[in-house]
Parts: sequence; C-alpha cells; structure tokens
Amino acid sequence: MPSAVNLPPGSVAVVSNFYASLFGGPLSQLLKCLTVVKVCAEFKKNGIATTPVCFVRQCAPPGFSQDKINLIDRSSKIHCIKISGREAGENGAVADCKGIEILFNEVEKIFPDGDVETLSALKNAFIPDKDFVSSCARWIKYLMKDYGVTIVENESISLNKCPDNFESQFLPQSMMLPVAAFVVDSNEIAEEVKDAPMCEYDGITRPIIKHLPSVTISNARIMKTLRRYGLDLTQILEGNERVMDYVRESLKSDAPGRLLKLKDETAVVLNELKTASFFARGERSCCISRARSSRIIYQLEKIQKLSRAALADKEKAAEYRIRKACDFLAPLGGRQQDALGCAQIPLYYGMAGLRALYERLDITTPNHQLIEMD
Repeated sequence: MPSAVNLPPGSVAVVSNFYASLFGGPLSQLLKCLTVVKVCAEFKKNGIATTPVCFVRQCAPPGFSQDKINLIDRSSKIHCIKISGREAGENGAVADCKGIEILFNEVEKIFPDGDVETLSALKNAFIPDKDFVSSCARWIKYLMKDYGVTIVENESISLNKCPDNFESQFLPQSMMLPVAAFVVDSNEIAEEVKDAPMCEYDGITRPIIKHLPSVTISNARIMKTLRRYGLDLTQILEGNERVMDYVRESLKSDAPGRLLKLKDETAVVLNELKTASFFARGERSCCISRARSSRIIYQLEKIQKLSRAALADKEKAAEYRIRKACDFLAPLGGRQQDALGCAQIPLYYGMAGLRALYERLDITTPNHQLIEMD
C-alpha cells in the first residue's frame, strides 16, 4: 500500500478514516467507505473529478474498540469475537498462528454457510503476526475492489505504541491532499471542529464535512415480524422488555373474560331449567338435566382454559420473534452500525449484498434509514 497518494490531475479527494481493528471493526467503518464513494458520485454529477480515499489508521478515537467485534448468526444469536491474551501476537500484531486459527474457527462456526470467497479474503487479510493497519488495508481493499477507493496506510505502528491521546488527522490530510470533503462519524465531529480554525490559519480551504448516514439493515423475516406486531425501529431501540410491553398490549383479548361471563350466565339459566324440570317431570328427569348441565359448564370451562393457553402461546411466540428482531436490529441494545462488525454484511450476504447496500444507501437524508436486504 502506498504511503502517499497521487491523484489524477485536476482531481480532488473525498476522505474517510478507517481505524485498524479486528476484522475491520464496526459496521460504521464499512458505511463510511461506501459513503465516500457515494459523495464522489455526487461531485462527478456536477463535473468535479474526485477520488475516494480511505486512510487506514492505527490510533482510534476514545471508546473505539479495536480488539473485538460482534457477529450475528442465521438464528439472530449474537457472538462476540475477541482477541484475548492467548491469541494476541507480539507488538500488537494480529495474532500468532494458533491464535488467529482460533478466531477464524469461531467465525466459521457462526457462518457455516457463509460466503466462501469473503471468508477466504478475510483469512488472506488477517494473516498471523502482521500489524492491524496492514491487515485492515488488505481487507478494505478487497471489500472496495469494485468502487475505485484508494487505500492509504497512514500509520504502520503497533497497537501498544499508539499515543495515549488520539490526534486528529484532518489538518495533516488536508495539507497532504486537495480534500473536497471528509466523511465523519459522531466520534470525529469534535476533532474536525478543533481543526477548522487551523485550516483557515494555514490557508487551506476548509473541506465539506459529510456526516455518516444513520442506517439499520434488516431482512424480510424481521420486517415481517415488525409488521405483524405493528412495531417500528424506534420502539425496537428501546429494548426487548419495552417492546414486549407494546406487544402484550396489542395481544390483549377479552375472549377469556367473555367466556367466563357466558359460563356464569349459562349456569344461572341451567339452574332455572333444573328447577322447572324437577317440578314438571320429577326427580329422575331433574338428574338427567343436572348431568347435561354439568357437561355444558365443563365444555365452557375447557374452552376458557384453551383460550388462555392460546394467548400465552401467542405471547411466547411473539417474545421469541421480538428477541431475534431486537438482537439483529439493535445488538446489545445499541445502534446496529456501532455494535455489529463490518464483516457481517459480506459474510452474511456476500459481495452481492455489499453492492445492494451501496445501491440502497441514501447519503442525502438526515433521517435514519431502515434498509431491507434479502
């Protein structure tokens, strides 16, 4: 990978920063790369030659996890893949041979029918004893191979040599390249604001700041669950228990109460009939009437119990579907693009899924997007 960028003559750059981390880190990093390409396409519509550039950096903003990611299997179960002491290699490298094999075994168990080409590319990128910058650069180069993104290894240093304080690179990158726009996430906004006065001081035209779109990816099965129970994404983000409160309210039925009332009314009528039968036909006829009445009451009680059991089964089925939907749409109760690993999309859907995500991604709307993918 080049340490410097040579843009085509007359071209400007649209830049994002990709922070080196296990298997590419969170989904938001992949969305940043796709957004950079989309922004370039918008510039080109207006006759401006642009090049999408992704700087792969070792040092990450505070709170950014570089040693673990979350993946979701086909049954919507969440798995945390993490580098522990026994897997970590020397000097902050990816891992030793045995350690990286353990991690890939975990990934293969999560996606036994995952995309073979993507898994092979992931293995080729994160080879033993290589630093995270080089590994992530190879991985993102593979994912962006059809989009013309220039990948730059900005800092080829190990994790344990990263400075304590995260240093913004917006100004240095603006001095290195004719940057027309930066694509940033919420962690980077504050850093860009700090660098803005320095750009003006150094005579650099301040680039446009394009915030990362807010996106949640769903599938047909989960969308069916949302429609079935009349839920939206805002409610899903409130967590399983709160969502179940909504569902229980919608599943409420007065059928058991109506059946109880019917049983009580029937018992009164049958008692009146028994009394009339005794006076009209005698004791034997009254016994027959009493036996029939008991059977009627029994059947009504049975139907009432079945009704309650059916409602309980509906609630149990709803809870199962809701849990799966929440785990997929809002893993660990957070935003999907922050909590889920970027490897999820290519492993789960293949490269065709990545292309579908790119085509459906809308960088012009400030609203949260719910993108359905098959």
